[in-house]
Amino acid sequence: MHFHFLLTNHYPYGVYKIEDHVKLIGGGLSALGHKVTYGFDEDVAPWPGVNLLVEFFNRSSVVDQVIALKAARTRYAFGLICHEDLQDAVMDDPDFPDRRRGLERILPHMDFVWTVVPSDYTGLAGGERVRTLEYGYVPSLRRPNVLTRDIDVLFYGFVGPRRGPVFNALVQRGLRVSMTTGILPGYFKNDLLDRARVVADVRRSEGVRFLAPSRLATVLHAGVALVVERFDAGPLSAFYPYTANAPMAEFVDLCERVARADQCLALGAAAREEFAAHTSMAENLRRVMDLPMFEELAVAVADR
Repeated sequence: MHFHFLLTNHYPYGVYKIEDHVKLIGGGLSALGHKVTYGFDEDVAPWPGVNLLVEFFNRSSVVDQVIALKAARTRYAFGLICHEDLQDAVMDDPDFPDRRRGLERILPHMDFVWTVVPSDYTGLAGGERVRTLEYGYVPSLRRPNVLTRDIDVLFYGFVGPRRGPVFNALVQRGLRVSMTTGILPGYFKNDLLDRARVVADVRRSEGVRFLAPSRLATVLHAGVALVVERFDAGPLSAFYPYTANAPMAEFVDLCERVARADQCLALGAAAREEFAAHTSMAENLRRVMDLPMFEELAVAVADR
């Protein structure tokens, strides 16, 4: 099958922010033997191709484009990857006032929806078309271990007001601390990740309900020790066994202890092997393709 990421709604700077999602899903689809391509604007794959969109439709022309294409005589298939909690404040950010409305307009026109967080999209999209996609290991995304680990603690993403005090506290304890800022291109992020002894993962705000699966899976592929805030009791808590974790009040102490430990690098390497042994992105994707459209698609591809 041909899966085509249509990323117009993230161009140009947003493509950095969704890179981990795209790499994990694209890598898993490739591992299943599917063709994976990427495009913008009018580069839309007709049937039997499947166009994959990643949610963020704040005043985006993509919404009207998709609605028009679904009404055209030529057939097009679209799937939507949803990565935010519908109850999270980011969905009603005043800087992006049309984000939720854009999502609500486009969802009825999707052939399927894959959500990577356990937020209930069924009320907007219809339960028969929604599946929860778990992130797992992709052999092709395994990072090499060749650089000197000269960064004690890395914050992978934006720091912001809740993470900032943790960042500063670790610096004050004499640790070498860095961050990716959330908008760096892949080669720069990978360099920082490959040099880190520990990645510190703290939720953006108290209102965040779920761990960030794309970030955790990306770090695990790099074989870096993860120190994670413990707060999520839902399905994504399955990531905790691959991490050192603690509530916020104990986080800085734990982070320093792991970063200074002689076995720090071995902890990251062991976590990666456990993740590889117990998860598979390819199999997780196979499970969420249990929809009638994919059966029809397989027949169409076989007939070509």
